[in-house]
Amino acid sequence: MILIAKGAEAEIYLVDWFGIKAVLKWRKPKAYRDHTLDYLIRRRRTINEVRNMYIAHVIGVRVPAVYFFDPEKTTILMEYVEGESLRDLLSRGEHKYLKDVGIYIGKMHKAGLIHGDLAPTNIILSKGELYFIDFGLGETRRGWTRKTAILMARDINVLLRTLELYGAKSEEFKSLFWSGYREEMGVRSSVVESEVSRIRASGRYVER
Repeated sequence: MILIAKGAEAEIYLVDWFGIKAVLKWRKPKAYRDHTLDYLIRRRRTINEVRNMYIAHVIGVRVPAVYFFDPEKTTILMEYVEGESLRDLLSRGEHKYLKDVGIYIGKMHKAGLIHGDLAPTNIILSKGELYFIDFGLGETRRGWTRKTAILMARDINVLLRTLELYGAKSEEFKSLFWSGYREEMGVRSSVVESEVSRIRASGRYVER
């Protein structure tokens, strides 16, 4: 078992599962929280992440296959998706996938699924196909409300902020993304775009 990532919420290990490369995600206990509350939070988030991945799979968005999960131990054992992250692709000038990224995010949003962390490191190109990983901060919304549109806008803003790091190319990158998103979302994309503009013009959007 090899530790490959350590975040504020979880640790990610590369493991051998019956001869197959797999990923084990463990939501570790937080010593600063009440023990019972901490357990309930970690359990709920584990179940929620698996549910979000299932929804994404059903609507045609590629995600790692879940082999096994244990809500009591707050662990998920899933497929190891080997490939290059969107960040790596953009860094070497491969931006043609951004329209597809927009389409897939549009598919999620049409289904009411908010990813929660659309960083380019959570989008992986594997064998010519895009995969989305790390749905731990995601949620599912029912119905179409302004609150839903705001959550979708916040989702997208995470990605847009990263695309802006690419200087002169950033507008082209964002344009490619929006073309795919609009294609999939249809008329509702304009509502989400308006909320994105509102976020970026307000004090909630801070340059980093």
